[in-house]
Amino acid sequence: MRRTSLLRRTNLLSNLHVVALPHTCTNGEFATCAYTAKIEKFCRMMTGDKRKVILYGSELNTAPCDEHVIVVTEERRQKWFGKDDHNDLTRGGFDWEPSSPWWSEMNSRTIGEIQKRCDDRDLLLLIAGRTQQIIADAIPQLTVAEFGVGYEGIITDRKGGPSFAAFESYSHQHFVYGTFGWRFPGRYGYDCVIPNYFDPADFPHKNNGDGKYLLFVGRLIANKGPHIAAMIAKALDMPLVVAGPGAVSQTENSVTADEIHIEPCQYVGPVGVEKRAELMAGAAALLAPTTYIEPFGGVAVEAMMCGTPAVTFDVGAFTETIPHGLAGYRFHTLEEGVRYTKKALELNNDQIRDYALSRYSLDAVRPLYNDWFDRLDGLWDGGWDTIPEVV
Repeated sequence: MRRTSLLRRTNLLSNLHVVALPHTCTNGEFATCAYTAKIEKFCRMMTGDKRKVILYGSELNTAPCDEHVIVVTEERRQKWFGKDDHNDLTRGGFDWEPSSPWWSEMNSRTIGEIQKRCDDRDLLLLIAGRTQQIIADAIPQLTVAEFGVGYEGIITDRKGGPSFAAFESYSHQHFVYGTFGWRFPGRYGYDCVIPNYFDPADFPHKNNGDGKYLLFVGRLIANKGPHIAAMIAKALDMPLVVAGPGAVSQTENSVTADEIHIEPCQYVGPVGVEKRAELMAGAAALLAPTTYIEPFGGVAVEAMMCGTPAVTFDVGAFTETIPHGLAGYRFHTLEEGVRYTKKALELNNDQIRDYALSRYSLDAVRPLYNDWFDRLDGLWDGGWDTIPEVV
């Protein structure tokens, strides 16, 4: 793992080459794409700090960065995906196959632009796993840092330099390691866990504890559990507001998706950051009864940022993000879901927000990334077994 430096500059801190996605723009309008949101917030968090941030992405960018390199024009993006609602990412036939026209073209252009700008010691920040591996393979002198892993297809067999990952939760890290059968993966020193991060300015504290409705925010698929949220709300005789993409049809008090029918509820469709924060701040509690191993489940933290408790299944990242009885509750059965949702209404909204800010705000997470990048920079100076001089 030890490397020999071929630096062409005296700055010993790596530059960060951040690669975005072809189907979205990093401008806050594509709020339902979690990975685009992470890229935009990452640039907001790290620009102006220790390292130079160079963003490679679509034309209509507003994310702060030291340099924005356009590798997908808006004309090209609209040719591929149309002009439909930015918050409905089910449109346009998008897929994650690297052979698709959008990935092939963007990856190719990105490789050329990075090669014009990179020094050997820089870090290549990817967030689409194997879909972007061709970029990693084409620039082997750079260390790859997958900086927000909430997927399974991490880069494991890169040609050339090393590749490491920052997972969003320990549960997801262990799930991915188990998927690959890695009991001794040999990456422990440089893989890490860094949680998802949020700007408190996007989620102002408006909750005064008198919310009259429960809230579900997410894709309308069975594994996200909106129908379970409806059962809990019905048992408590409380209105349920449902927000998210995937509806096929709706009535005044129900919505139907491909897999499920949700009733009773008020369906408000996909929502951007501002509307989502408004709904979360006004809710009595957010319900996130996800039945699969959730890598992070950002909507729960967003709600807590507003001072609203989150009630979730006791599985996946929620076991790390939802402190039972402090900022929300976790449950196993429907009876527990009803009981704990009722108890959540008694929690202190100020304490909930304080907890979320202390762990998941940009200011709280920035040092975790700086520590990781310092560790990766250390690969050029001897690596894991280097012992500093004791003074």
